[in-house]
Amino acid sequence: MKVFLSDLHLGDGKERDDFQFHREFKDLVRKLVREFKKIEMILLGDIFDLIRTQKYYEFEGLPHPEVKLKVMEDILEQHVPFFETLRYFTRKKSRRLRYVIGNHDFGAYLDPRLLEMIRKKFGLILTPESYYRNEPLGIWAEHGHRYDIVHNTFNQNGTPIPYSLGDKIVVEIVDKFYEEVRKKQNELGIDPAIINDLDNVRPQTAIDNWLDSIHEEGRLKQIYYDTITEFIVSHPGEVGNLVLDLIAGKYKPDLVKAAKQLAKEGVGKYIIFGHTHDALTKDLKKGRRHLNTGTWRKFIEPWRRYTERVMVPSYQEGGTQFYEEQVVYRYTFKTTINLSYVLFYEKGEGKVGPRLFQQKQESE
Repeated sequence: MKVFLSDLHLGDGKERDDFQFHREFKDLVRKLVREFKKIEMILLGDIFDLIRTQKYYEFEGLPHPEVKLKVMEDILEQHVPFFETLRYFTRKKSRRLRYVIGNHDFGAYLDPRLLEMIRKKFGLILTPESYYRNEPLGIWAEHGHRYDIVHNTFNQNGTPIPYSLGDKIVVEIVDKFYEEVRKKQNELGIDPAIINDLDNVRPQTAIDNWLDSIHEEGRLKQIYYDTITEFIVSHPGEVGNLVLDLIAGKYKPDLVKAAKQLAKEGVGKYIIFGHTHDALTKDLKKGRRHLNTGTWRKFIEPWRRYTERVMVPSYQEGGTQFYEEQVVYRYTFKTTINLSYVLFYEKGEGKVGPRLFQQKQESE
């Protein structure tokens, strides 16, 4: 039996740390241990989130590798049950743990000190790999960010990119937006926690509507777009155009296309990715299949649209401001939590091959 999990995004325990599923993870591992004698667990990237954190502003001026050490220190403190479950899993030689890096935990590939911290505290040895391959079973698995020009962490010659465009977008737009709202919380008259779920809004084109749904005055949205504008000004040219496409929702990595190409190249019959957070299973040609492990982060998605009449400034005359009534569209949003993973059954365990499993929870 092989189990593939990705995009758990264990964070630093602060406002934007979404991982609250220690019990669910423990239950899954213990269930598998009861049912199968031999198990290989493949952590398929973005297990640790070293990017979505305010520490880049809390310790402004500190080199990013040193900030990541502080983030990992908090991850170890805040997610003890997760590491204890992994330690329980690795107690027997018949159970093996593999770790493939993603873009949010790429720092673990660049700086051995991060994984050494895990070894010292929990006795777990995690060796970062770029991909997982099992030729006899026809499996090829990797995080998938290599096929995403925004989040790719390697140059064409194979050398690492310590600070990718995707990292810059998260740190210098999203993280900075949180910081700007925190600084202006008294002026805005809001609790900064109101925007904690911004990272989880899908699709990204819905961020406008989501910001309006939590703060109708529009000032949050203005701060957000001011932050984007500042980033584009400091990263002009092609980078700026790409960011605009990303924010507008026009850009999305095509991992299905990448899986088809890998299958065509013969690296494996079963191509498994994570990264996009979209759990899926798709049949390819000649009996090949592509699966995506999905995520354990939440999705905040538009649910219902309604109209609202508001008074907006129209023109001024003789020092008097006149208003007119306009109809605007508002949205309510729903939260979906989808704990998904892929199990690969080997000979004697059932029908040989991969299956996608999902545990869904919904709330308004």
